[in-house]
Formats: sequence, C-alpha cells, structure tokens
Amino acid sequence: MLSCLPGCAMITGASQGLGRAFAEECAGRGMELVLIALPDTGLPDLARILRRAYEVRIEIIEMDLTDPEGPQKLAALARSRDFLVDTLVNNAGVGFMAPFSQSNTRQNETTIQLNVAALVRLTQEMLPALSERAHAWILNVASVGAFFPMPSMPVYSSTKGFVLSFSMLLREELRGTNVGVSVLCPNGIRTNRGTRQLIERQGWAGRLTCKYPDEVARAGIRGLLKGTGVIIPGLVNQALIRMSPLIPRSLYMRVISRRWGTGERATGALRQSPASGRVSEAAISNA
Repeated sequence: MLSCLPGCAMITGASQGLGRAFAEECAGRGMELVLIALPDTGLPDLARILRRAYEVRIEIIEMDLTDPEGPQKLAALARSRDFLVDTLVNNAGVGFMAPFSQSNTRQNETTIQLNVAALVRLTQEMLPALSERAHAWILNVASVGAFFPMPSMPVYSSTKGFVLSFSMLLREELRGTNVGVSVLCPNGIRTNRGTRQLIERQGWAGRLTCKYPDEVARAGIRGLLKGTGVIIPGLVNQALIRMSPLIPRSLYMRVISRRWGTGERATGALRQSPASGRVSEAAISNA
C-alpha cells in the first residue's frame, strides 16, 4: 500500500472535532478533499481555511447522513463532480451518555442509523469506485468502547462494537485486493469544553488515556497507510486493549461506571450532532 499514496479523501463528519482534524491531516499531505457534514456546522469556513493554507482542491457537501438515502446521494454527487476518491474516512458518529432506561427512541435510533447503517451503506456505495483505483483505503472510526462495553452508553458502545467487527470482516474479504481496510479505536478525545471538563474530572486516568483530535487523526492516517488493521492511539490504550481478555467483565464495567460518573450518581449527556461528529457543549446534566 505504501507504493502509492492517496490522492483524494472523502471524510464524513468533517466540520468539527476529529473530522476537522482528519481534514487538516489529509490536506497537509496534499490530498484533495470531499468533506461532508450537516448544514450550518461551519464546513464552508473550514474549506476556505484549508484551501488557503494547503492549496488543495476541496468539495463540500452539506447533508444529513441519517437520511436513509443520504449515502447513495453522496456517492452519486462524488461521481458527478469528478472526484476520484481513493480514501474513505467514515468518521461521522453520534453518542449520548445516559442509562438506557432514561434514553428515548429517537436518540437510540439516530445512533444506530448514523453509526451503523450510514457507515455500512456509504461503504457499499463507494466500494465499486474505490476498487477502480490503483490503491484505495477505508478507515472506519470505532472506539475503545468497542472492546469495553460501557454501561453509561449502551447503544453507542454496541454500535462501535459493530464497526470494529464489520471492519475486520471487510478487511479479510478484501485481503489481496487493491482496497485496504483499517479501524481506528480511540479513547476519549478532547474536542470541546464539555468533553475536556469531563476528561479532566477523571484525573490521571483521563490524562493518560485521552488525546487531542490532531493526535488521533495523525495516528489514524499513519496506521491506515501502513496497513494496520486495528489502530489504537496511545501506548496506555494499547496496553489496556491487550489486557482486556484477562480482566473480568464485571470488574471493568464497575470501573467504567465510576470513571464516567454514571449509574445513580449522574445521568449525563454527551451528544454529538449527526454527520458532524460535534459534541454539544451542554454535555452534562446531573440527576
């Protein structure tokens, strides 16, 4: 895969947080960009900044990927605008923090629709075009929560477990072809004030395991180009994943509940805008 570097990246959830960091990382490598996010999330401003800084061709598409037809429309738009996408970064995601009993149907269905259904559909829609490139790459964004089920985020954690499994199975199916598949599994990311406060509240554990968006994006793209299957940013996080089969599930679930302030002590709310990956700064509400 290293014999041919990518030329054009399609990045979902590109306007804020990790998606914005992916856009900056890829633009810095001289790649053309197709950036996708919800309307009114700052995508035009980001494109102007990146064009000025890196002088790369950038196309922006503002749409809601929770629309069941969104991925199909997106793939068609990319074809019609003559972007030869060879790198697909499925970054868009949504999550909220609350016990399942206090969640609602819309929250849960939106999480499943964006984190699972849209990712699968867009990958399927883009795969024929990617297969036509000399070399192509798919990077799906999961989470450390794919390895450690999170009592505070049961639906989100389950969707990320799906992303991990789907990515590894797709990687195996495409082994020996021109399309490489990797999955990025970060721990907490310091995206905005709400998430930073939540991470700082965890003390040393948060400082050791959580990273800034540019660090995660850089690790993701580097791992993708090296052909790494599962990319876990940070040595501490890598050690945690290696030890996970040895830790009793009941123990790490209690630790996670205490770390994120869940259960009876808080009912929280870490919400991301669908297709933008942006965490709301109204992040926590105590019961």
